[in-house]
Amino acid sequence: MFNHPENLKQSLTSALENKGAAYKPRTRYLDENQQPIYINRLILEDSPYLLQHAHNPVDWFPWGDEAFKKAAQENKPVFLSIGYSTCHWCHVMEEESFDNEEIAKHMNNFFVCIKVDRECHPDVDTYYMTAVMMMQGHGGWPMSSFLTPERKPFFGGTYYQPEQFITLMNRVDELWHKQNADLLEQSNSINERVAGAMQTRRSLNEIGANVIDVTAQTIMNHHDEFNGGFGQAPKFPNEPYLYFLLDYAVLSGKEDVLSAVTKTLHIQSCGGIYDQIAGGFHRYATDQNWLIPHFEKMLYNQANLSFVLTQAYMITSAKDFKRVACETLDYVIREMTNEAGGFYSATDADSEGEEGLFFIWDKTKIESLLKENADEFIKLYQVTDTGNFEGKNILNLNLSLETYADENDIDYDALVTRLANSKRILWETREKRIPPLRDDKIITAWNAMMIKSFAYAGQQLNRQDYLDTAIRAADNLLRSNQTDNGQLSRSSLAGQASIPALQEDYAYFAEALLQIYDATLDRQWLDHASRLTNDMIDNFWDKTNGGFFMGKQSENSLLPTSPKEINDNATSSGNSVALKTLVRLARRSADTRYQTTAQQLIMAYSHDITQRPYICSYLMCGMLEMFAGEQSPQQWCAEGNVFISSTCTPVDDRYQIILNIKINSGWHLNQIKNDDNLMVPLNIEKKGCWSPVNILYPAVLTKTLGFQSEPVNVYEDGIKIIFEVTNDNAGSLAFPDNLLKLRLRIQACDEQRCLAPEHINLVINVSGQA
Repeated sequence: MFNHPENLKQSLTSALENKGAAYKPRTRYLDENQQPIYINRLILEDSPYLLQHAHNPVDWFPWGDEAFKKAAQENKPVFLSIGYSTCHWCHVMEEESFDNEEIAKHMNNFFVCIKVDRECHPDVDTYYMTAVMMMQGHGGWPMSSFLTPERKPFFGGTYYQPEQFITLMNRVDELWHKQNADLLEQSNSINERVAGAMQTRRSLNEIGANVIDVTAQTIMNHHDEFNGGFGQAPKFPNEPYLYFLLDYAVLSGKEDVLSAVTKTLHIQSCGGIYDQIAGGFHRYATDQNWLIPHFEKMLYNQANLSFVLTQAYMITSAKDFKRVACETLDYVIREMTNEAGGFYSATDADSEGEEGLFFIWDKTKIESLLKENADEFIKLYQVTDTGNFEGKNILNLNLSLETYADENDIDYDALVTRLANSKRILWETREKRIPPLRDDKIITAWNAMMIKSFAYAGQQLNRQDYLDTAIRAADNLLRSNQTDNGQLSRSSLAGQASIPALQEDYAYFAEALLQIYDATLDRQWLDHASRLTNDMIDNFWDKTNGGFFMGKQSENSLLPTSPKEINDNATSSGNSVALKTLVRLARRSADTRYQTTAQQLIMAYSHDITQRPYICSYLMCGMLEMFAGEQSPQQWCAEGNVFISSTCTPVDDRYQIILNIKINSGWHLNQIKNDDNLMVPLNIEKKGCWSPVNILYPAVLTKTLGFQSEPVNVYEDGIKIIFEVTNDNAGSLAFPDNLLKLRLRIQACDEQRCLAPEHINLVINVSGQA
């Protein structure tokens, strides 16, 4: 054991005992009773990643003031190691160095050692990763940094082999004692550079109207036209790009932009990056054509890709998009959801010490399991005797199932059902293998992404079970992801929540609750979203320069500089999500604070937006909605007091459109007289190849309002407007002609005032979804 105070020893021993008999210490150092020889402070934490290191011979501290006070008292530098539980090279460095007694002696003698889970502290990770990238020109995990007791970095890197690590530690210790002044000066210089990089830079440049077009073109310049995706291997899904390009394609009607997204989604869904047996996407592909994945599965990929796939299906009606979206959501329900409805964070790439072993197949094994159905399955999923990955097979498709069915005149639904039966047999066999490690912590922001996707898919695909899953998960977060003082927490594990939430947790959660509100029209979800957004503005807004800090601002902040993030990386930045949330809240409520804050947020980052808009493509989604409205078949208007939704049904050679308009109690819509003296609530403008005909308006009410003596014609409560549209162009519908864009003009009033007239744009897929 370490030379800990007696009370700390008792706390650590009690924490170990509370883990129960099923607990398996992750260490090579066990006594004759198979109990761990070493227990450090990480045993008290609620992060699976930190718990993995709780029995290292390293005297680890969690992120907190205690470690830095000790470093100051003992005049030692701090060694900071940042990683996450499903990181392959984090496991390697742990096994080689952190669970090595000889190396641990160096660490304990020379440094105060801190271990951080980047998924719990992305603000800490952002600050020190920025420093490492400035020093080394590249970054990654595990991140290894050396800090002063004042928390300023003076050297850093990533993974080190044991011999390198020992040499580096000896050198740092020597410099600390012999050239301390130089190291402190270096740390001050690095901190100033990091602080400069974190600053929002105000610009007097007006953001040009073409910035959205520039963003789309810049992203398209990186599109891999042959393999799909953007850039070179390793290839990540890049969901922020996909979100933006889908919205932009609908707005602009540019077929090449939509094609870039649909091609990418089809190839990803056919490739090895997609788990063809159980559903769900791996984190990224190591090759150019999406075949060989890095096999970990992250919750945020499942959330964002299932959302994008559902959105792409609603635009294109491509059946495979719906199938893969549902398979991914079903995977999350089946394998990534706890009893309370929360969603686990991730699963590892490794099992039995080998990356991908859980997911790969022998041809002979498939033949023995599927018997008479093996030939079709082997042909479709390109299974061979020699395999495509270390002598075995990563299942993948050469063509989407929809294309294969069309080219071979096979019924698509029958094909999917037949393959689902084969997949079930293989899945049941695979479940008997030793599975990869699962990270069971419930991260608020990641759960919110998943909630948003379930709510959206539930509404768009008419799946009440998905919507129920979203509501249950939201209730779970509101109930369980709370710290002892009742504030929102960053994450929880087994019901324990200790780390305060970051700005992105508030932004993502509010965005998800708005998605539930749109699907249910239940006011409580709007109220929750408003409360979270107000808390976000109050606690994270930079009152000097604008924009949101990643963490709450207080005198007790441990970071030398408070980081801000505008770049969208594997997930969208908290500032990007905040903008979209603010814009949507502004349309769904009467609070002008949201619109004002949204405008100030854009101004704060105007330099980045004008110079490099592609780095914040999800923020551009929020700007697109601010300037052009939501690209959707439903809209909010009149300060959230009027909700308009639409349905489309084919009728012979035409399509019947029904506009459902819900008007809140105490409000009404004024009517506008046209040349024929008919009272109509809107103008339906001809758009593209579509012509509206046979418009049927409901009967009006005649009322005398409090602020005028003359009676007026109004609509109240809920009304329907029914009409048909005809296609002036003969032939089948292709994008963008399959999208009917309606422009409505309404004016809403209550008993005391009338709002200004509004123009509302609806986007309806008239070709319908199969």
